[in-house]
Amino acid sequence: CTNPMFSPGMNVDGQSGKSLDGLPFVYEKVRIRDTSRADSFLSTFERARAQMVEMASEDHDAYVADAEFVTHLTGRLLDRNLLPVTPVSSREYAALCDLADLTGNDTFDLFYGMFKFNDRAKMLLDKMRDNLASVERKLAAKEAYLAASAEMKNSERQKLLAECKMLLREMARSSAPAPVTESKKDGEDKPSS
Repeated sequence: CTNPMFSPGMNVDGQSGKSLDGLPFVYEKVRIRDTSRADSFLSTFERARAQMVEMASEDHDAYVADAEFVTHLTGRLLDRNLLPVTPVSSREYAALCDLADLTGNDTFDLFYGMFKFNDRAKMLLDKMRDNLASVERKLAAKEAYLAASAEMKNSERQKLLAECKMLLREMARSSAPAPVTESKKDGEDKPSS
């Protein structure tokens, strides 16, 4: 049993220009009739400098099934139309582009097999949906908070402007000379008796 933990687009002979150096090649020796032929097959990947990992199939499935399914699901969600080529990009963006490219080269049958034969695949899909919904809720909550803060600041600004106008009016009234009445004018000219 073998599971080369790399895309089918990778060539052992190096013709694809992509190296297997350090990529895991998981295998288990079971029901072998011709050991020299099996060893020769495995040595092909050793010579290509793949990381050879001997492991029981059950252990491999337990370790890898969920990770592979989520990886391929993510890659299929991030198709190349969503990730345009840019003249500059971060390592994270480049890694997402690589993921979309690698999983995009795999057949849908491979992906369906990961879904069908992984008892946890439906739960993982639900979890991805829940995670996306949670991110959407957090974004909406942050947006609502910022809008409310801006509105409160605007409301507070309006209150301050109204108070300033009222104070300015009061100051203008109190500092203006008092209006002179007719009786005062008459009284000033006449001496008191």
